[in-house]
Amino acid sequence: MRGTLVIARKELRQLFSSPIAYVALAMFFVVNGFLFYALVGAYTLQVLQMQGTPPPDFNPTRIIFTPLYQDMTFVLMLVVPVLTMRLVSEEDRARTMELLVTSPVTNSAILLGKYVAIVLLFGVLLLISAVMPLSLALIGRLDWGLLGSTYVGLVLLGAAFLSIGLFASTLNENQIVSAAIGFALLLLFYVVGFAQQAAGTGAQQILTALSISAHFSNLASGIVDTTDAVYFLSLAGFFLFLGIVALESRRWR
Repeated sequence: MRGTLVIARKELRQLFSSPIAYVALAMFFVVNGFLFYALVGAYTLQVLQMQGTPPPDFNPTRIIFTPLYQDMTFVLMLVVPVLTMRLVSEEDRARTMELLVTSPVTNSAILLGKYVAIVLLFGVLLLISAVMPLSLALIGRLDWGLLGSTYVGLVLLGAAFLSIGLFASTLNENQIVSAAIGFALLLLFYVVGFAQQAAGTGAQQILTALSISAHFSNLASGIVDTTDAVYFLSLAGFFLFLGIVALESRRWR
């Protein structure tokens, strides 16, 4: 545990001293800020076009934030590989990974420390993104239960995405290649849900169970199901395990 915390502190210092993290965060907020602005504009236009009291199902949370956070899934697919591509690849390029692997710190502690650091950075990103619903809460009523389940979904989604990106970083010392592998893996899990439309009944159930978008859509719609939480946590654990195996295999090269 102590080794994990040491690696996490070291990684956090490197993350916040690297321009890559700031570029990725800026990209995330620029894209989501534009989407937020467009959705608020569309909502305002609908309100102006209505005469009288809006219907009960005219919920600003569902009209603005549900599509916003569902689109955020794809934005994170672009941002996460950029955030994670250097976690192990940079150590390989600088030839410092050999020192870490041969140090008293275990491979599990190394990978988990890096994972904890990037998850904390992702948590900061989500905290800042909460400014969007809070800004609208000052002028209107929001469905905080729906927003709460959506943010639970974003935390779980981020945990899974970051573990996949971290695993991709263990596969190649070239950061660009690592980012490409990470994006390809994330895209695979994302499009699996669309493939179910052309599959048979049995295959549809399997593809739906593997689809990231299907599980996140449930949480973004306010449906809190332990099945979705187990899916994301299992995905995160599986790719962390693969990352540890990838580091262990270096001893035999």
